[in-house]
Amino acid sequence: MIQFCKGSAVAFSLVVVWTAAQAGCSKTVTSDAGPRFDQQLVDATAGTTHEIAQSRNASSGQLATDGLELHTAEKLRERIAKVLDENLSSRLLSAQTNAAWQIMHGVIAYGDRLPLEVDGKPINTLEFLLQGGVVNGWELAPGDELVSTGRTGLKARLEPGSYIGQGHVDQWLAILAQVDIPLSRKVEARGKEFTVLDWARQAQWDVSDNPVLEYSWTIIALTRYFPDEQSWTAKDGKTWTFEPLAAFESKQDLGQSPCGGMHRLMGLAHAVQFRKRHGGEMNGGWKLAQDKIDDSIDRIRRFQNRDGSFSTNHTERPGTSADIATMISSTGHTLEFLAFALDTEQLQEAWMVRAADRLCTLLEATKGMDLDCGGLYHALNGLKLYYARRYETWHPSVSLKVAVD
Repeated sequence: MIQFCKGSAVAFSLVVVWTAAQAGCSKTVTSDAGPRFDQQLVDATAGTTHEIAQSRNASSGQLATDGLELHTAEKLRERIAKVLDENLSSRLLSAQTNAAWQIMHGVIAYGDRLPLEVDGKPINTLEFLLQGGVVNGWELAPGDELVSTGRTGLKARLEPGSYIGQGHVDQWLAILAQVDIPLSRKVEARGKEFTVLDWARQAQWDVSDNPVLEYSWTIIALTRYFPDEQSWTAKDGKTWTFEPLAAFESKQDLGQSPCGGMHRLMGLAHAVQFRKRHGGEMNGGWKLAQDKIDDSIDRIRRFQNRDGSFSTNHTERPGTSADIATMISSTGHTLEFLAFALDTEQLQEAWMVRAADRLCTLLEATKGMDLDCGGLYHALNGLKLYYARRYETWHPSVSLKVAVD
């Protein structure tokens, strides 16, 4: 059963059809609880980017507003910060009712600030999990004896297609990397003490033994945790680099990938930025990755809806939905990728301002409503990344008191 992330108050029951990732976004699921657009919101999302493209200023690259007033930079900054604050303070996940899949999605957005209700009181989520806390789907175990460190590695159980546990290879590790959990952080598993470094070195060792041939999250984790290591030895005894992983990911069908391929694109963006930091030529698999990213960004922009939201069909074709949860998920996942991949000048262009502004509108409209954790927290992380890249690192204005035993 898929559980929703609770809002502060829900006093109604409506029908919602929402899209979930492979571990959460690839299936269409019908539920008896969740929000739908009211007619005003439906009307507001009726246009597609095809109409916007006709009004684009060719000289400036900016999009005409079509009567929809764009927020000034300062107003948008304040609005994003408020949305992030409100969702941090008004939604409380529970170790008793939410599974690891939902909880770790919360960590994507809020990292070490995320509270978790345990036995009726709020606890720091990552302190609880990494110190051996019990949550359905959170399963860590000792790995291999690693040549690179002389220590035992650490693994997380893989459950492809699960809404409970880790649905993608190295997903948990990549989430920790994205919220800057240090390699020295201690992790308890089955009564033994490890570190995040043990986990990350195990991921390097296992890269030749990927059971589902999906490398997006592995690329994210390893480029972040080992930014200076361009090659390593895996358990097959061969020397590996990120280029074959990027080449493989570039050849995959985004339309058949979880969440419209946005996680694949996020992995490719990490690989490309890694390559550029090291001053390498953009050839071979690196060029395939760059071309995939560039083509996808162009498609996302062309298919953007008139109200600023992104297509529910992602890079495939234009699309919108009367379901607000679907719109939050598609716009949020897409904004998350773009906020990481685009340069700072592009983030200030009108089409991106419209997207961030619209996502705020959608999240404001669902304040107090139960939402799918995957779409919700990827959307919030998209706003957080946009805020950090355009303004400064976001810090909550709310003070949440959490206890750590």
